[in-house]
Amino acid sequence: MLLLAALILTLYLGFPLRHVVVSGTMHHEASVITNLVLERPVADNTLLAVLLNHERQISQFGFVESINAEIESRDTIRVEVTERSFIGCVFAEDKWWYFDSAGQVMACASRKLDGEQIPPVTGLLLSQTPQLGQQLPTTNTRAVSMLSVLATMTETNGELCPDEAIFDDDNRLVLRYGSVKVQVGSGEKLDMRLRKLEEVLNTVLNGYTGTLHLETYDGSQAGLIFDQEQN
Repeated sequence: MLLLAALILTLYLGFPLRHVVVSGTMHHEASVITNLVLERPVADNTLLAVLLNHERQISQFGFVESINAEIESRDTIRVEVTERSFIGCVFAEDKWWYFDSAGQVMACASRKLDGEQIPPVTGLLLSQTPQLGQQLPTTNTRAVSMLSVLATMTETNGELCPDEAIFDDDNRLVLRYGSVKVQVGSGEKLDMRLRKLEEVLNTVLNGYTGTLHLETYDGSQAGLIFDQEQN
């Protein structure tokens, strides 16, 4: 029994946690993740901190979905953060509200960060201020599914993530890339239209200003219509 107690004491005193190295998050300072790791009981010990934070799922609302702690040295652990996947965000009441592919609002922030592969969504009529843990309050029942298709394409080609995703008065989706807008319609053949957009996007963005019309594209057209505007 004494040997066991001595072993436990040695393991505890011999692995004091002094450093937490954080990677994988763009929405939080490292100190926020460190506090999340250290909030667990007796987590100021390297071994216990790893044990308690190994592949740990985060249930509270926010950008962090899970963390995974690994030992780097006797007094240092490395924490890899996995952030939640969002398909869009809307601005309301001076906050950005982020929602997932199920249409559930899971995070909010006072500002939108540069470099996010999450398009800001405008034109959606909201019946009330979004609430964390609730469905995005919009009557546009097709918006979430359309943005989900776009998000799936963006995962494999980040260039497809628009500067803005706009729903017009008829709930048709318009994607804005700088000075170019792309009309993709109300949801029909959206996969096909986005694949076509992927083919021509770099050409269209090469110094042009105007609107690319893909809202009637069905794969049979020999050419595409681009309404160019004069700078």
